[in-house]
Amino acid sequence: MNVQRSCHAKATVSSDPQLLLRETMHRSSNDLQLIVAMLSLQARRAIHAEAKTALRDAAERIDILAHARAASLSSDKPSLESALRHICDALNAQAAPRGILIMLRVDQDCDGLDPAHVAPMSLAVNELATNALKHAFRDENGGHVVIAARTEGDHIIISVDDDGTSFTAQKHTNGGGLGLDLIRRLVASCGGAVRTPKPGSKLFVLTLPLQFRGSDVESFT
Repeated sequence: MNVQRSCHAKATVSSDPQLLLRETMHRSSNDLQLIVAMLSLQARRAIHAEAKTALRDAAERIDILAHARAASLSSDKPSLESALRHICDALNAQAAPRGILIMLRVDQDCDGLDPAHVAPMSLAVNELATNALKHAFRDENGGHVVIAARTEGDHIIISVDDDGTSFTAQKHTNGGGLGLDLIRRLVASCGGAVRTPKPGSKLFVLTLPLQFRGSDVESFT
C-alpha cells in the first residue's frame, strides 16, 4: 500500500512541471546548505589564515545563494528586502564583536525587481558590505555600514555606505578577493550599473531596472 502511494506521489510530481521544479529546487537548496556546512567545517580546521579566510568567504557566498533559493520555495516572488535582511543578520554576527552595526533601510514601495535577480544582487551587496567590514574599520572605535534600497522611477536603487575610511579600488582587490570585477559582473547580468564612490566618499550605488527582461543570468565562472 505504501509502495502504491509512493508511486502515485512520484507520478503526480512528474506530471506537474511546477511541482517537479519546486522539488528540484528544494533538493538543490539542501545541497547548497550541505556545501556551506562542509566549507565552514574546513575553514575551522584550516591552519593558514589565508586558506581559512578564502573558505569562510566561499561559505558565506554560497549561503546567500542557498537563502535566495529557499526564499523562492516559500514564496512565488522572492523578496529583495528579505534577502538584504538575511545579509544584515549574517554580517552583524561578525561585526557586533568589533562594535560595528550593519543597518538596513528599505522603502515600503521598494518592489518589482525580477525574482531571478534577487540572488545575484544579494551576492553583490554582500560583497560590498563584507569588503567594508574588512577594509574600512581598522581600529576598535566601531562604526556603521548602511545598506539601503528604494524605488526611483523605473529603477531600484541599492546603496552601500559606511563611516569608515575612504574607498580605494585597491582595497577591493587586495588579499585575493574577487572584488569589483565580480560585483560589476553580477550587477551587469541584471541589466544594472555600478557607481563607485567619488574621491573622499564611501558610497556605492547599484542601479537596476524594474523587471528587467533581458537574457538569463550568466554564469560567473
